Parts: sequence; structure tokens; C-alpha cells
Amino acid sequence: MTKPEPDLLASLQTQIRELQADNEMLRSLLNQQQIQARQWLLRRTTELQHDAEEQRRAESMQRVFYRIAERATAGLSFYDFLQVVHQLLRELMFADNFFVALHDHDRGLMDYPYYVDEKDGDVMQRDGVPYKRGMTEFVLESGKPQLMDATRFTELRKSGFMAEASGDLSFSSWLGVPMQIRGRMAGVLVVQGYTPDVIYAEDDVNILGFFANHVSAAIERYQAIEELRKSEARYRSVIENVGVGVVVVQDGRMVFVNPSMERIVGHSTQALMALPFTGTIHPDDVPAVVERHQRRLRGEPVEETYSFRIITDKGEIRTLDLSAVLLQWGHRDATLLFVVDATARVEAEQNQKRALQQQIELNDLKSRFITMASHEFRTPLATIHGSVDLLMHYDDRMPVDKKRLTLQKIDDAVERMTHMLENVLVIGRSDAGRLQFKPQPFQVAVFCKSLVDELRSAMVEPFRRIQMAMDLPQDTDVYLVDEVLIRNIVGNLGRCGGGQYDGESASLTGRAL
Repeated sequence: MTKPEPDLLASLQTQIRELQADNEMLRSLLNQQQIQARQWLLRRTTELQHDAEEQRRAESMQRVFYRIAERATAGLSFYDFLQVVHQLLRELMFADNFFVALHDHDRGLMDYPYYVDEKDGDVMQRDGVPYKRGMTEFVLESGKPQLMDATRFTELRKSGFMAEASGDLSFSSWLGVPMQIRGRMAGVLVVQGYTPDVIYAEDDVNILGFFANHVSAAIERYQAIEELRKSEARYRSVIENVGVGVVVVQDGRMVFVNPSMERIVGHSTQALMALPFTGTIHPDDVPAVVERHQRRLRGEPVEETYSFRIITDKGEIRTLDLSAVLLQWGHRDATLLFVVDATARVEAEQNQKRALQQQIELNDLKSRFITMASHEFRTPLATIHGSVDLLMHYDDRMPVDKKRLTLQKIDDAVERMTHMLENVLVIGRSDAGRLQFKPQPFQVAVFCKSLVDELRSAMVEPFRRIQMAMDLPQDTDVYLVDEVLIRNIVGNLGRCGGGQYDGESASLTGRAL
């Protein structure tokens, strides 16, 4: 075997050293790449873990927000709703100590409808708290989240921003975020911790901020529902207590009846709603009511108010006044009726008409009486005047019997005028309501016979032969009668009705009593 030449050996040794250096460099590069790969993998793993955590948190928040919206319309009381909100918030962050504050701008007061705190308990849960310089009010005035620890709180308190803060102030970390409700900064959500391990950070600010946005929207819906319920309750209270009957008619039947309608028509709600809406209307008025109802449904003009009669469960007939408007009831056409019991008014109108008619008749009677009385007064006055004139001029030449007859005429005329004056006084007392009725035992037959004798004696000779037929009770029969009144009544009937004098000729016409 031959020995290599020295130059060749040296060349090979140089190549070996170069190869060794390249190997070391490659190994160093490989190590660097492995380190970079591990760092990238760690970084990517961290990013994926963070993304997964963010995804889980987003899904959790989305689930929480959905449940908030769902519970806002579940019919819970406001406190129970906020209690659910508290439970859901605890799924996202530490929120053992949590309260909700609402600002009433119109009254300038703060309400704390929900307040749970391990130090304060629930004594801070009250409404109508005066607005002051406290931590909650500071969040409202700043309009942005406020994250505080003891140091920042002390600084703000010294500057006057927290001069009126109340409750236990020994917290380690406090976080409040504002809520916009109906376009105004009107609420605050607050969480706080009292132990050193509870330290809120920016992530918590973001979480509570997102949470507050959804809670404020839910509170808006909840308050709107509550106001609607209160409005419905007030409306129902008014409808149920108003004195007017309120009815909704749809498809020919009553679908709503208020208590006043029960009272007016005298039938129960169940009975009314089981019948056609015309079931209690008087049969004679049904066609007119149905015709007006159909015209209203067709949109044709109908009288604003009209009257009709109904029959109560006791068979009484009442008159009702009705006015109506069209409305949508359950997304279908219906008629809203307002009913007033007009029975008393109609009866009063009828009584007024009767009284007016009676007054007209009475006035006519008075007019006729005055005409007759004036006519009747002229006859005895003429008799008196003639007799006096006769005595004044022929007294010394008149026979005694003629003079006595003339004086008797004067006396009869005076008595007749006195009787007519008594009638006028009786009528006056009757109109004034001062006519007295004093009944006494009275023999009607004897009275009638004596009255006929008086009338007959007062008649002139040709009329005394008139035959009269009388149907009277026994003379011994006694009745309770006011003799003065019955004498006036019968006497007036005899003079004005049955035995009317024509005045000038003093002749008796008509039938005798």
C-alpha cells in the first residue's frame, strides 16, 4: 500500500474541517428552527386556546343574553326578573355582590330595585333615594364605566366626587357601568368584591358593559310591559267601575260586558254572552236596532245616539240610550257600544209632557171659568142694578109685595155672587195646595135631594116642570164626605155642566142634575 502524498493529505484534512464546520452550522440552524417552531407552536396553541376561550365566552354570553331577553317577557315581577339577571351574571364573572340602580330624571331620585351585598345586605334596596354625590351617581354623570380600587376611591372622595358615598366602603374592587334606557343615561349595574383576590380588570369591564347593554334593553321591554299592564289595569278599572254600560259585539254576540251593563239590563254576564246581542231587546225594537247595527258595520252613516227598550230578567221594561263605534277586536271587526239607562229620563219627559198637558187643560179651564164667571157676574149685577134703580125711582108707588120681590131678587143675586166668589177661593186654594179635606159622616141621598130642591126653587116657573130621574143610595146610608167640597163640586156641575145658564135670558138649557 502506498502512502498518500503530503499535499493530498493536507487537502483532505482541510475538507474534513470544512465539512465539520458546515455540520456545526447546520446543527445550529436546526436547533434555532426547532426553537422557533416550538415557540410558534406554543404561541399558536395559546392563540387557539384564547380563541376557544373567547368562543366559549361568546357562546356563554350569547346564551345568557338570550335568557335575559326570554325572562324579560316571562311575566315575572321586576325583582324576580333582576334576581334572574344576577344569577346569569354570575355565570360570566364574580358578581356575588351586585345591585341595580335606576335614575328617575323627572323626580330627580334614585331607585334601587335590586341590591344584594355581603356587607350591606339588602337594606339599600329602596326607592325614592335623593340624588347625591356618590359612586353610582358618578358613573351616571361620567356616562362611562368606572373601575375603582381603594386608592382611586380615596382620591375621588378627597376631590369631592364621592363626598356622599354610602354603604360599606371597605371594598377591594368596585366596578360600575352605565345603562342607556329609552335614550337617556338612566341606570347603573354595579359589582364589587371585598377580598384581595377579587380584582376587576378591563376584561371584566367589557363583560359587564356588554351585559349592561342587554340588560338595559330588557329593562326597557320590561318597563314597557309593566306600563302596558298598569295601563290595562287602569283601563279595566275604569271600564268596570264606570256607570255606563260597555259592550263589545262581534258576529252578532256580546264578547265583552262590563259590570254596569249587568246592573242596567238586569242579566248576568254569562247570560248576556250566551244570547244573541238582541236577546234582551224588546221585540218591537229589534228590527230597528239590527238595521242600525248592520249599517254601522257597512260603514254607512248612523245616528250617533238612539234609544230602544229592553226587558230585564224580572220582566221590567227599561229604555236605554246607545252610542257605538267600530273597532278591531282580536284582529276582526266589532262594535263597541256605550249604553246608558234612560228610563228615568224618559219617564221624567213623559211626566213633564203630562204635566204640561194638564197645565194647558187647567189654563184652558181657568180661562173658560173666568169667561163664565165674568158672564155670570154680569147677570146678578144687572139684577141688583135694575132692582136698586127701580126702588130708587118707584119706591113710593110700588106695592109692598112688589117691593118685597124686588128686594128678594137683590138678595138672591148677592147670594149667587157670594157662591161664585167662594168657588174662586176654592180653586185658588186648590192650585196653592192648601185645600183641606175634612170628611164627616154624610147622607149622600138626603144631600142630593135637598140640592135638587134648591135648584128647582131657583128655576123660573116654566122650567120647574122638568122631570128628573135620580139613582141614589138609601137615605140611611152614610159616607165619609167633606160636605163643603162636595157641595161646591156638585153645585158647579149643576151650574156649569148640567144646568148651564145662558146669562142674559137666565134660561136653563141642557140636562138637569
